[in-house]
Amino acid sequence: MFVRLGRRHANAVHRLLSNHVLDVTYTVAWRDIHRAFELGRVERHRLILTPRERELLRKEAERYFGWDLIRPLPSEDRIQAAAQAIDEKLAPQRPDDGFVLAKGALPAPLPALPSSCALRVALDQLDVVAIGSVLVVENLDCFDQLHRFALPARLRDALVLYRGHGAATRGTRQLLQRLPAAIPVVVFADYDPAGLVIAAALPQASHLLVPQLTPELLAKGSREHFQRQHLQARHLDNSALGGWQVVWAEMKLGGVSVKQQHMLAMGAPLHCIGR
Repeated sequence: MFVRLGRRHANAVHRLLSNHVLDVTYTVAWRDIHRAFELGRVERHRLILTPRERELLRKEAERYFGWDLIRPLPSEDRIQAAAQAIDEKLAPQRPDDGFVLAKGALPAPLPALPSSCALRVALDQLDVVAIGSVLVVENLDCFDQLHRFALPARLRDALVLYRGHGAATRGTRQLLQRLPAAIPVVVFADYDPAGLVIAAALPQASHLLVPQLTPELLAKGSREHFQRQHLQARHLDNSALGGWQVVWAEMKLGGVSVKQQHMLAMGAPLHCIGR
């Protein structure tokens, strides 16, 4: 059976080799390693190796990754890892680490862009002191179409960031953590428990952008999607939301998930609520 192994698997093998142990808890990662190399035996949720099998595992893993895993894994980016290892993904830094996708009021010396364009920017190229306010948008299509939303006037001169996923989210979070505390950070997410959790988890988030709720807009919402987000709802019930508590109370009362796309399609006016 072909199993694709990555950095977390390499880390698991590194820990076993560097700690000179012969058995480990049979986690999902070790199940993958066991299937890939077919070494060791499983007993009572543990993978047990003989000294010879451990040495074979070291050799097979080195052949697979191009790196002797008794050594610490590469610590820089994928280009640097590629100079030493077969699998460049052993590097901890992903291609989107340290970058954001931005538009709107880009600080100098970055260029002014048409409303339909965005720029992938390295964090060290953004002068945080020159940023007046930030708007973080959850969904990429709505980030692209932001100029079509009925935004409050205060956001016309905001730096707009795509929240993203995975490494892109880490870049956004890193930038927000670098901002002076006085800079407003407005979060625009879906009007549902998951969206509110996203907003509450972003560093320095000071305002939430929410739609003016009308019967027509609520009719576009999904009760099923709202109910699927019961874990997020439970989290919000136990969170200190400050001024956003009124949003959560109103959201629970409506019991529907309203997506950003519905807000745009219905031309819903948007307004900010402070945390």
